[in-house]
Parts: sequence; C-alpha cells; structure tokens
Amino acid sequence: MVNVDVATTGTPFPIRGADVRIRQQPSTDSARVVTPPGPTSVRVACQVHGGLVEYDGYGNDVRRACPDHGGCISDVFMDVNDARLPGVPTC
Repeated sequence: MVNVDVATTGTPFPIRGADVRIRQQPSTDSARVVTPPGPTSVRVACQVHGGLVEYDGYGNDVRRACPDHGGCISDVFMDVNDARLPGVPTC
C-alpha cells in the first residue's frame, strides 16, 4: 500500500459508476480491498502514478490513495474533470 497516514484529513471527491474497485496497491493486478457502493464519495489523501486504466472513454495512470479504505482508486473512476485532483499532494 502507498504509505498514507490514516489520520490524514484528505479531501472527499465523488466517484462515478458502480462496481469500482479500491485496490491494495496502485496497480490493476493488486488485490481488491473494497468495492464501495456507487456512486459515492471517497476521501483522497494523495495521488500517485500506477498502471494505465481505461474506462468509458477515459484513460489515465494516476491513482488516488483512499485512507478510509486502505487502498487506491484509479483516476478514471473519479467524477472530477481534472487529470490531477486540485489541492491533493503527490504520495
């Protein structure tokens, strides 16, 4: 897992779709930690590059560390139009 302090405040951002997987590491072959009910919001502490993910016409290799879930979510599932979330540091 990307080293993230669980006590870090982070910022909530909405996710799009259902069956979105939060994975233990920032890669597509990493174990699934949780599938939150969607659509919902997740708290994001930092962002890091991982493997490319393509979904519904979007493609990106940025992952978001979600300390509440102990894993990372791909940027393509974030319901935000920016390739990097504003105000979120690099892990």
